[in-house]
Amino acid sequence: MKIARWFLPWTKEQLSEKHSIFSAHGAGWHLDRARFDRLMLQAAETVGSEVRLGSAVCSATRENRGWRLKLADADITAQAVIWAAGRSWGLARHFGAKVIVHGHLAAYARFFDRSPGDCRMIVEARPEGWWYSADLPDHRRVVACLTDPDLGGGLRKADHWYRALAKTQFIARLLPAEARETVSLVKPAGTASVDPAAGERWVAAGDCLFAADPLSSRGIVHALRSGILAAYAASDMLEGREDLARARYSMIATQGFNDYVPALAAHYAAAARWDTPFWQRRLPLKETATARAGHSHFGRRGWVT
Repeated sequence: MKIARWFLPWTKEQLSEKHSIFSAHGAGWHLDRARFDRLMLQAAETVGSEVRLGSAVCSATRENRGWRLKLADADITAQAVIWAAGRSWGLARHFGAKVIVHGHLAAYARFFDRSPGDCRMIVEARPEGWWYSADLPDHRRVVACLTDPDLGGGLRKADHWYRALAKTQFIARLLPAEARETVSLVKPAGTASVDPAAGERWVAAGDCLFAADPLSSRGIVHALRSGILAAYAASDMLEGREDLARARYSMIATQGFNDYVPALAAHYAAAARWDTPFWQRRLPLKETATARAGHSHFGRRGWVT
Protein backbone atom coordinates (compact mmCIF):
# COMPACT_ATOMS: atom_id res chain seq x y z
CA MET A 1 0.00 0.00 0.00
CA LYS A 2 1.11 3.55 -0.73
CA ILE A 3 -0.17 6.79 0.72
CA ALA A 4 -2.47 8.46 -1.78
CA ARG A 5 -2.53 12.10 -2.80
CA TRP A 6 -6.00 13.31 -3.72
CA PHE A 7 -6.50 16.07 -6.30
CA LEU A 8 -10.03 17.35 -6.80
CA PRO A 9 -10.97 19.79 -9.58
CA TRP A 10 -14.51 19.44 -8.35
CA THR A 11 -16.19 22.61 -7.14
CA LYS A 12 -13.99 24.86 -9.32
CA GLU A 13 -11.76 24.65 -12.37
CA GLN A 14 -8.51 24.78 -10.40
CA LEU A 15 -6.81 21.65 -9.13
CA SER A 16 -6.89 21.40 -5.34
CA GLU A 17 -5.00 18.85 -3.26
CA LYS A 18 -6.53 17.11 -0.27
CA HIS A 19 -3.90 16.29 2.36
CA SER A 20 -4.89 13.26 4.40
CA ILE A 21 -2.97 14.62 7.41
CA PHE A 22 -5.82 17.09 7.86
CA SER A 23 -8.54 14.46 7.54
CA ALA A 24 -10.22 13.00 10.58
CA HIS A 25 -10.47 9.74 8.63
CA GLY A 26 -6.69 9.33 8.48
CA ALA A 27 -4.47 8.66 5.49
CA GLY A 28 -5.81 7.60 2.12
CA TRP A 29 -4.17 4.64 0.41
CA HIS A 30 -3.50 3.22 -3.02
CA LEU A 31 -4.20 -0.45 -2.49
CA ASP A 32 -2.87 -3.37 -4.52
CA ARG A 33 -6.27 -5.06 -4.52
CA ALA A 34 -5.13 -8.43 -5.91
CA ARG A 35 -2.42 -8.72 -3.27
CA PHE A 36 -4.78 -7.54 -0.54
CA ASP A 37 -7.35 -10.18 -1.51
CA ARG A 38 -4.67 -12.89 -1.40
CA LEU A 39 -3.61 -11.78 2.07
CA MET A 40 -7.23 -11.89 3.26
CA LEU A 41 -7.65 -15.43 1.92
CA GLN A 42 -4.40 -16.54 3.55
CA ALA A 43 -5.53 -15.04 6.86
CA ALA A 44 -8.85 -16.90 6.60
CA GLU A 45 -7.08 -20.20 5.89
CA THR A 46 -4.72 -19.63 8.81
CA VAL A 47 -7.62 -19.55 11.28
CA GLY A 48 -9.18 -22.70 9.85
CA SER A 49 -11.47 -21.53 7.04
CA GLU A 50 -11.82 -23.67 3.93
CA VAL A 51 -11.20 -21.54 0.85
CA ARG A 52 -12.67 -22.56 -2.52
CA LEU A 53 -11.84 -20.57 -5.63
CA GLY A 54 -13.99 -20.67 -8.75
CA SER A 55 -16.92 -22.21 -6.87
CA ALA A 56 -19.82 -19.89 -7.62
CA VAL A 57 -22.99 -20.39 -5.58
CA CYS A 58 -25.80 -21.26 -7.99
CA SER A 59 -28.66 -21.53 -5.52
CA ALA A 60 -29.54 -21.51 -1.82
CA THR A 61 -32.26 -23.67 -0.29
CA ARG A 62 -33.49 -23.67 3.28
CA GLU A 63 -32.63 -26.95 4.98
CA ASN A 64 -33.54 -27.64 8.61
CA ARG A 65 -32.37 -24.52 10.42
CA GLY A 66 -29.59 -23.73 7.95
CA TRP A 67 -29.00 -23.59 4.21
CA ARG A 68 -27.96 -25.94 1.42
CA LEU A 69 -25.78 -24.08 -1.07
CA LYS A 70 -25.40 -25.52 -4.54
CA LEU A 71 -21.96 -24.64 -5.87
CA ALA A 72 -20.66 -25.04 -9.38
CA ASP A 73 -18.74 -28.14 -8.31
CA ALA A 74 -20.44 -29.40 -5.12
CA ASP A 75 -23.18 -28.91 -2.53
CA ILE A 76 -22.49 -27.74 1.00
CA THR A 77 -24.66 -27.13 4.05
CA ALA A 78 -24.25 -24.12 6.29
CA GLN A 79 -25.80 -23.24 9.64
CA ALA A 80 -25.66 -19.56 8.65
CA VAL A 81 -24.68 -17.65 5.51
CA ILE A 82 -22.88 -14.32 5.14
CA TRP A 83 -23.97 -13.13 1.72
CA ALA A 84 -21.03 -11.12 0.36
CA ALA A 85 -21.17 -11.51 -3.42
CA GLY A 86 -20.38 -7.89 -4.32
CA ARG A 87 -22.62 -6.26 -6.92
CA SER A 88 -24.17 -9.62 -7.72
CA TRP A 89 -27.62 -10.26 -6.30
CA GLY A 90 -28.54 -13.50 -8.04
CA LEU A 91 -29.39 -15.13 -4.71
CA ALA A 92 -31.84 -12.40 -3.66
CA ARG A 93 -34.99 -14.39 -4.43
CA HIS A 94 -33.55 -17.45 -2.65
CA PHE A 95 -33.14 -15.40 0.53
CA GLY A 96 -36.46 -13.62 0.09
CA ALA A 97 -34.73 -10.25 -0.37
CA LYS A 98 -35.29 -7.47 -2.89
CA VAL A 99 -32.68 -5.25 -4.48
CA ILE A 100 -33.46 -1.52 -4.53
CA VAL A 101 -31.62 0.52 -7.15
CA HIS A 102 -31.26 4.17 -6.13
CA GLY A 103 -29.12 5.37 -9.05
CA HIS A 104 -28.10 4.03 -12.45
CA LEU A 105 -24.56 5.41 -12.69
CA ALA A 106 -22.14 3.51 -14.96
CA ALA A 107 -18.33 3.50 -15.15
CA TYR A 108 -16.77 3.49 -18.62
CA ALA A 109 -13.22 2.47 -17.75
CA ARG A 110 -10.03 1.72 -19.63
CA PHE A 111 -6.79 0.36 -18.23
CA PHE A 112 -3.30 1.25 -19.39
CA ASP A 113 0.21 0.01 -18.85
CA ARG A 114 3.45 1.98 -19.34
CA SER A 115 1.86 4.75 -17.30
CA PRO A 116 3.86 5.24 -14.08
CA GLY A 117 2.46 7.64 -11.51
CA ASP A 118 3.29 9.30 -8.22
CA CYS A 119 0.36 8.10 -6.08
CA ARG A 120 -1.97 10.80 -7.30
CA MET A 121 -5.68 10.12 -7.56
CA ILE A 122 -7.62 12.74 -9.49
CA VAL A 123 -11.37 13.23 -9.67
CA GLU A 124 -12.48 15.81 -12.24
CA ALA A 125 -16.03 17.03 -12.76
CA ARG A 126 -17.06 17.50 -16.38
CA PRO A 127 -20.34 18.40 -18.13
CA GLU A 128 -20.99 14.76 -19.04
CA GLY A 129 -20.32 13.43 -15.52
CA TRP A 130 -17.03 12.97 -13.73
CA TRP A 131 -13.67 11.39 -14.52
CA TYR A 132 -11.42 9.41 -12.25
CA SER A 133 -7.84 8.16 -12.52
CA ALA A 134 -5.49 6.40 -10.11
CA ASP A 135 -2.20 4.53 -10.19
CA LEU A 136 -2.22 0.73 -10.27
CA PRO A 137 0.66 -1.67 -9.51
CA ASP A 138 3.35 -2.31 -12.14
CA HIS A 139 3.16 1.12 -13.78
CA ARG A 140 -0.48 0.70 -14.75
CA ARG A 141 -3.34 3.18 -14.57
CA VAL A 142 -7.12 3.18 -14.63
CA VAL A 143 -9.04 6.01 -16.26
CA ALA A 144 -12.83 6.06 -16.08
CA CYS A 145 -15.71 8.31 -17.01
CA LEU A 146 -18.77 7.96 -14.78
CA THR A 147 -22.13 9.08 -16.06
CA ASP A 148 -25.70 7.83 -16.43
CA PRO A 149 -26.11 4.91 -18.87
CA ASP A 150 -28.65 6.74 -21.03
CA LEU A 151 -26.12 9.55 -21.47
CA GLY A 152 -22.94 7.51 -21.88
CA GLY A 153 -23.80 4.94 -24.53
CA GLY A 154 -21.30 6.45 -26.95
CA LEU A 155 -18.49 6.03 -24.43
CA ARG A 156 -18.48 2.31 -25.18
CA LYS A 157 -16.81 3.22 -28.47
CA ALA A 158 -13.09 3.96 -28.26
CA ASP A 159 -13.14 7.03 -30.52
CA HIS A 160 -15.95 8.65 -28.53
CA TRP A 161 -14.27 7.84 -25.20
CA TYR A 162 -10.91 9.26 -26.28
CA ARG A 163 -12.49 12.43 -27.66
CA ALA A 164 -14.21 12.98 -24.31
CA LEU A 165 -10.93 12.26 -22.48
CA ALA A 166 -9.10 14.85 -24.58
CA LYS A 167 -11.50 17.53 -23.33
CA THR A 168 -10.59 16.92 -19.69
CA GLN A 169 -8.32 19.49 -18.16
CA PHE A 170 -6.31 17.22 -15.84
CA ILE A 171 -7.08 13.54 -16.45
CA ALA A 172 -5.74 13.39 -20.01
CA ARG A 173 -2.36 14.70 -18.84
CA LEU A 174 -1.83 11.59 -16.72
CA LEU A 175 -1.40 9.33 -19.75
CA PRO A 176 2.07 9.59 -21.31
CA ALA A 177 2.52 9.15 -25.06
CA GLU A 178 3.84 5.62 -24.57
CA ALA A 179 0.82 4.47 -22.51
CA ARG A 180 -0.92 1.44 -24.03
CA GLU A 181 -4.53 0.47 -23.48
CA THR A 182 -4.89 -3.12 -22.27
CA VAL A 183 -8.52 -3.54 -21.18
CA SER A 184 -11.80 -1.65 -21.48
CA LEU A 185 -14.98 -2.38 -19.56
CA VAL A 186 -18.32 -0.95 -18.52
CA LYS A 187 -19.55 -1.59 -14.98
CA PRO A 188 -22.60 -0.48 -12.99
CA ALA A 189 -21.59 2.00 -10.31
CA GLY A 190 -24.82 3.42 -8.95
CA THR A 191 -26.17 3.16 -5.43
CA ALA A 192 -28.09 -0.02 -4.61
CA SER A 193 -29.18 -1.70 -1.40
CA VAL A 194 -30.78 -4.97 -0.34
CA ASP A 195 -33.88 -5.26 1.83
CA PRO A 196 -33.88 -6.76 4.37
CA ALA A 197 -30.26 -6.58 5.45
CA ALA A 198 -30.57 -9.94 7.23
CA GLY A 199 -33.03 -12.81 7.30
CA GLU A 200 -33.37 -16.34 8.61
CA ARG A 201 -29.80 -17.45 9.23
CA TRP A 202 -28.36 -15.15 6.58
CA VAL A 203 -26.71 -11.71 6.65
CA ALA A 204 -25.76 -9.47 3.70
CA ALA A 205 -22.39 -7.69 3.77
CA GLY A 206 -20.20 -5.46 1.63
CA ASP A 207 -21.53 -4.27 -1.73
CA CYS A 208 -24.17 -6.98 -1.52
CA LEU A 209 -25.67 -5.15 1.46
CA PHE A 210 -25.16 -1.64 0.12
CA ALA A 211 -23.28 -0.78 -3.07
CA ALA A 212 -22.10 2.81 -2.86
CA ASP A 213 -21.39 5.35 -5.57
CA PRO A 214 -17.58 5.31 -6.11
CA LEU A 215 -17.49 9.05 -5.46
CA SER A 216 -18.12 8.29 -1.78
CA SER A 217 -14.85 6.29 -1.49
CA ARG A 218 -16.57 3.88 0.90
CA GLY A 219 -16.01 0.59 -0.88
CA ILE A 220 -13.25 -1.22 1.00
CA VAL A 221 -13.89 0.37 4.40
CA HIS A 222 -17.59 -0.45 4.13
CA ALA A 223 -16.80 -4.03 3.07
CA LEU A 224 -14.48 -4.60 6.03
CA ARG A 225 -16.76 -2.94 8.57
CA SER A 226 -19.92 -4.68 7.41
CA GLY A 227 -18.07 -8.00 7.19
CA ILE A 228 -17.02 -7.73 10.83
CA LEU A 229 -20.52 -6.76 11.93
CA ALA A 230 -22.05 -9.55 9.81
CA ALA A 231 -19.78 -12.06 11.54
CA TYR A 232 -21.07 -10.90 14.93
CA ALA A 233 -24.67 -11.12 13.68
CA ALA A 234 -24.15 -14.64 12.31
CA SER A 235 -22.56 -15.68 15.60
CA ASP A 236 -25.57 -14.34 17.51
CA MET A 237 -27.90 -16.26 15.19
CA LEU A 238 -26.06 -19.51 15.86
CA GLU A 239 -26.30 -18.88 19.59
CA GLY A 240 -30.07 -18.53 19.50
CA ARG A 241 -30.39 -14.72 19.36
CA GLU A 242 -31.71 -14.49 15.80
CA ASP A 243 -34.34 -11.79 16.32
CA LEU A 244 -31.88 -9.58 18.19
CA ALA A 245 -29.16 -10.16 15.57
CA ARG A 246 -31.44 -9.22 12.67
CA ALA A 247 -32.86 -6.16 14.39
CA ARG A 248 -29.50 -4.83 15.50
CA TYR A 249 -27.76 -5.45 12.18
CA SER A 250 -30.63 -3.89 10.21
CA MET A 251 -30.57 -0.82 12.44
CA ILE A 252 -26.83 -0.34 11.87
CA ALA A 253 -27.21 -0.87 8.12
CA THR A 254 -30.08 1.63 7.90
CA GLN A 255 -28.16 4.25 9.84
CA GLY A 256 -25.13 3.85 7.58
CA PHE A 257 -27.26 4.31 4.48
CA ASN A 258 -29.10 7.29 5.96
CA ASP A 259 -25.76 9.00 6.66
CA TYR A 260 -24.50 8.24 3.15
CA VAL A 261 -27.44 9.58 1.10
CA PRO A 262 -27.35 13.30 2.09
CA ALA A 263 -23.54 13.37 2.11
CA LEU A 264 -23.38 12.06 -1.45
CA ALA A 265 -26.17 14.36 -2.64
CA ALA A 266 -24.39 17.38 -1.13
CA HIS A 267 -21.11 16.42 -2.79
CA TYR A 268 -22.75 16.19 -6.20
CA ALA A 269 -24.70 19.42 -5.68
CA ALA A 270 -21.45 21.25 -4.92
CA ALA A 271 -20.17 20.53 -8.44
CA ALA A 272 -23.43 21.07 -10.34
CA ARG A 273 -22.27 24.12 -12.28
CA TRP A 274 -23.31 22.89 -15.74
CA ASP A 275 -26.78 22.98 -17.26
CA THR A 276 -26.43 19.42 -18.57
CA PRO A 277 -28.70 16.42 -17.91
CA PHE A 278 -26.22 14.64 -15.65
CA TRP A 279 -25.85 17.55 -13.25
CA GLN A 280 -29.41 18.84 -13.47
CA ARG A 281 -30.59 15.44 -12.28
CA ARG A 282 -28.46 15.87 -9.19
CA LEU A 283 -29.70 19.27 -8.10
CA PRO A 284 -31.56 18.84 -4.78
CA LEU A 285 -34.62 20.78 -5.90
CA LYS A 286 -35.02 18.52 -8.91
CA GLU A 287 -34.73 15.22 -7.10
CA THR A 288 -38.48 14.55 -6.98
CA ALA A 289 -39.09 15.61 -10.57
CA THR A 290 -36.28 13.50 -11.99
CA ALA A 291 -37.40 10.50 -9.96
CA ARG A 292 -40.82 10.72 -11.62
CA ALA A 293 -39.10 10.93 -15.00
CA GLY A 294 -37.29 7.67 -14.28
CA HIS A 295 -33.82 9.12 -13.91
CA SER A 296 -31.27 8.35 -11.23
CA HIS A 297 -31.62 10.07 -7.88
CA PHE A 298 -30.27 9.86 -4.39
CA GLY A 299 -33.41 9.74 -2.29
CA ARG A 300 -34.32 6.79 -0.11
CA ARG A 301 -36.90 5.59 -2.61
CA GLY A 302 -35.73 3.49 -5.53
CA TRP A 303 -36.66 0.96 -8.14
CA VAL A 304 -37.13 -2.67 -7.19
CA THR A 305 -35.46 -5.23 -9.44
